[in-house]
Amino acid sequence: MAGLSFAAIDVETANSARGSICAVGVTVVRDGRRGETASWLCRPPSGLDIFNWHNIRVHGISAAMVADKPEFAQRWPEVESLVGELPVIAHNVGFDSSAIREACGRSGIRIPAWSYSCSLALARRHLSLDSYRLPRVAAALGIDFTDHHDAAADAAAAADIVIALAARAGVDSLSALEHMVVDRPLRADRASRTSAANTLMPAVPPAAERPSRRSWFGREELVLPVVTGADPSHLLYGEIVVFTGDLAAMTRQEAWDAIAACGATPARNVTRRTTRLVIGDGFRGVDPDAFTTMKARRVAELRTRGQRIEVMDEAAFVACVGAGTGLSGGRGGA
Repeated sequence: MAGLSFAAIDVETANSARGSICAVGVTVVRDGRRGETASWLCRPPSGLDIFNWHNIRVHGISAAMVADKPEFAQRWPEVESLVGELPVIAHNVGFDSSAIREACGRSGIRIPAWSYSCSLALARRHLSLDSYRLPRVAAALGIDFTDHHDAAADAAAAADIVIALAARAGVDSLSALEHMVVDRPLRADRASRTSAANTLMPAVPPAAERPSRRSWFGREELVLPVVTGADPSHLLYGEIVVFTGDLAAMTRQEAWDAIAACGATPARNVTRRTTRLVIGDGFRGVDPDAFTTMKARRVAELRTRGQRIEVMDEAAFVACVGAGTGLSGGRGGA
């Protein structure tokens, strides 16, 4: 694959501030072959250097481990030197690119003008899975991947994913892989669950009646629905709901539409206004500490500060949007 050349990058952060980078991993791919992988530990930029125990539990990096390492600004030239002029990919590139921007900005150094692509978005386009988290995609493609949340391992896995997707698609460049139009059938088990869930969900305007926009990586952006639910007794009525992880029974847009029909307002990110978090990716339970996304970590953090945010898994959510008041215990229950 002579034209498939890029650098895969992964960053790990010390706390919920995206700029609190404490580790960076880079894998270089040239002509479809994985080459050098390097990783660096660093002290986060000044003012963002507090290590949250949630983050330490995820990646194992503590303040003591980076105490004698250079600060981010001193490490960054090594990263830029390895990447060079290559396009950059990451798994969930929105997180990594914004973390790099914030860390550079807080450090007073130049923000790199890299061309970014997303291995997660590519996997969604080319594969049909119940989850698109890095370990799940790697497993589906037969990629040997261990040590998740090690920056070097994650960067190498993201690189291998792109190489494997290009090989499956029969293309030899990142651009060709990004611009392919793929007719991807719905998984049979997901299709049956979607059908069952749709028979339960309140009526919402069909997608054809909603305006359609597309994001920079070619997927349809979420469209904020009109909140139409008018039953104050419904569990979700009046709530601000955020989703994290993929739902098996419906798309994120369908979930947004469903809660709007119940009187709730969907939101993209966890804030001080958030009242409920719905966790997908096969998660079970109500403890956000048991799920390792930034949104779940943010919810756990806000709850320790006294903010009341309820958590539900997909099974509880589907039952809730399809069964009136939904969960036992009524509004504000467990």
